[in-house]
Amino acid sequence: MAGARSAGRLVKAWGTGVKDIPRNTSWLLSKALTPLEATKDAAGSATHAAGGGLVDIARHAGASVLDALPVGDSIELRLQRARTAADEAHQAEDEAVREAEEAKARSDEARQIAERCRAYVRDVEREQAQEVSDKVAEARREADARVERARAAAQADADRVVQRAQAEADDRVAKAREEAETAQAKAKQTMADATASLAEARRLADEATEATKAAAEEAHRQAAQLAANADREAKSADERVREAEQVRSRAGAQRKGNGRAQATADLNEMTKTDLLNLAMTEDVKGRSAMSKTELVTALKRSSSSKRH
Repeated sequence: MAGARSAGRLVKAWGTGVKDIPRNTSWLLSKALTPLEATKDAAGSATHAAGGGLVDIARHAGASVLDALPVGDSIELRLQRARTAADEAHQAEDEAVREAEEAKARSDEARQIAERCRAYVRDVEREQAQEVSDKVAEARREADARVERARAAAQADADRVVQRAQAEADDRVAKAREEAETAQAKAKQTMADATASLAEARRLADEATEATKAAAEEAHRQAAQLAANADREAKSADERVREAEQVRSRAGAQRKGNGRAQATADLNEMTKTDLLNLAMTEDVKGRSAMSKTELVTALKRSSSSKRH
């Protein structure tokens, strides 16, 4: 009788412990899973599965013990089964805690990976933005360089064209100036030659006149001596004198014409003061208000009017 009561108390204690296993397991799992925010769903599923399994095992074990209380031969076997079930429950609990810790570690690693990936993406974005800025700046520098090269080339072409035009203009001016100087020198030389020719003609005319006069005088002298041919020789001498005078007159007229041409050329070379003095001599009206060109024109006009 005493053995039966002791066995009954033992079975009751085991049944109470087995019944409390699900509650203890759930408490331990809740403590282990509290910090696992990122893996809450996964850990909750594992805890539920483990806790549910332990509850089912414990309930089954408790019910089996209670059902077997009247039968003394199966108590030890049933207790062994209960102990086995409790060990399995503890193992399942340890496995659940281990999986929960592993899930937390994986969650932490996932957060770290996510943070590194976000940092990597930010770095890539920053690098690409900088690369875009660098490429834009480089493109602008290249464009500015191309514009500067084009401007320099265009300026060089323009400078060459201007230089060619300037050189051509200088050549034309120099040539025209040289031609003008040559023409002026030629005109002066021609005028000098004409003056010399007129002087020579005047000299020859003077010599001819003097010779004619001498011949006339000789003829008159001889005529006085030779009365027979005096009249004839006198007339002949007079005729020669007249011809000499005509030659002399023509030479004088030509000299005056050339003198006027020389005077015209000389007027252009005279200073304004000399022109004013000459205009005063010629009594040119309004001379004090005239320019040099106007003075030359007025003097030419005055000389022409006097000839006529």
